[in-house]
Amino acid sequence: MANAVAVIIATAGHVDHGKTALVRQLTGIDTDRLEEEKRRGLSISLGYAYLPSGRDTPIGFIDVPGHQRFINNMISGISGIDMALLVVAADDGPMP
Repeated sequence: MANAVAVIIATAGHVDHGKTALVRQLTGIDTDRLEEEKRRGLSISLGYAYLPSGRDTPIGFIDVPGHQRFINNMISGISGIDMALLVVAADDGPMP
């Protein structure tokens, strides 16, 4: 795997729609590292997780904040992604 190139997927979606929980379920990594994030239940900083794949291409996840106050953090996290994963809560539906 010396020459492997990762596929980078960023989450996208409204706050409290389960982006962090989904990444944690897929990878086993809690991307909310800050105490404030854990206390408030909302991502503030970019979170990173890694999932080895069966092939030589690992999958990287960037868990970006979904709140408008942290839009600068979100934009910095999506600058080098390959794909976006749109997360919408089934009980809330799409949000602005």
